[in-house]
Amino acid sequence: MRILRGDVITGAVITIVGLVYYIATFSIRETSDIVTPRTFPAIVGVALIVLGLFLAGQALYKGRKAAEAGDRDGAAASAGDASDDSSSAGTAAGVVLDAPEDPPSKKVVIQFALFFVYLAILIPVGFLLSTAAFLMALTSIYAPAKWIRNLTFSVLFAVIIYVAFVYGLAVYLPVGILG
Repeated sequence: MRILRGDVITGAVITIVGLVYYIATFSIRETSDIVTPRTFPAIVGVALIVLGLFLAGQALYKGRKAAEAGDRDGAAASAGDASDDSSSAGTAAGVVLDAPEDPPSKKVVIQFALFFVYLAILIPVGFLLSTAAFLMALTSIYAPAKWIRNLTFSVLFAVIIYVAFVYGLAVYLPVGILG
């Protein structure tokens, strides 16, 4: 239960920081643009509040579920039910996932190289093509056999971000050779 208490405290602190950050955005001077200097900090503040509340709520929910499972296990044991403690503890604690392996240094170096190539070609080639190519290369490092999924993700992500910025936020991105 100590880990859950730590998550509740962390969630509360993140929520408070987000609230203070959001309130501080009101001191930023407004402009007549669609996207003002206050927009991004306000989004960050709201995101911190939501994520902090989510973390605290999730910890409280898991703590309640673990306590209920502990009460059921205790009642079953006192009634003479001979159940295996390891299986009941496994269901009360939830699923434990192994941490992913550390990426080999070769993949990290390739990622940095791809990022610098992306920065170099962004303006001359344009946002859509360079971002789609960058994401395709990056996702292919980890799942080379799933190239159709990688290509679909890369193109859709680049198009969605482009449309959101250009048409939603009126922030123009480099068009490069397409324009």
